[in-house]
Amino acid sequence: MIGRLKFSPYFLMEKKIALIAAMSENHVIGQDNKLPWHLPADWENFHRVTAGKPYVMGRKSYESEDALISANKNVILTRHPEQLNLPANCQAVDSIEKALELLQEEPVIFILGGAEVYAQTLDLANYLYLTIVHHVFGGDAFFPEIDWNQWEMVDEQKFAPDDRHAYSFSINEYRRK
Repeated sequence: MIGRLKFSPYFLMEKKIALIAAMSENHVIGQDNKLPWHLPADWENFHRVTAGKPYVMGRKSYESEDALISANKNVILTRHPEQLNLPANCQAVDSIEKALELLQEEPVIFILGGAEVYAQTLDLANYLYLTIVHHVFGGDAFFPEIDWNQWEMVDEQKFAPDDRHAYSFSINEYRRK
């Protein structure tokens, strides 16, 4: 749990710990371990922003059919790390603390979710890359509530529906104040 992390504020300030997610206006991030939308421009942005960076994700996110795997390093959070058979660039651990220890030499770390992982790491993050899908969806996984007083927007790109995108959406970048 976050409250028990032993990392100093200096360690956390020196790192760029970024949560990256796409969520609907009602904070839905998934239904049945899948995204409830298809937004090619969002995927393009994801690959541009995270290229060459390590990922931290929960086991369900890793096992989803649209899982994203870094060519660099991937740390999978699971209560039973010994049960996963992973490729060479993936490692399983049972805590956020152990994930950050494994990536302590990395200047930038991307947290890919899912919902439980976002909830456990939101207070550690100093960057948010959030795509807001301007629609209300039903779902079973949600991004945690954000105290917007702690964040400032540093970039926003707005997209209208078109032949590739059924919904309008915004790709936003925030930095912790």
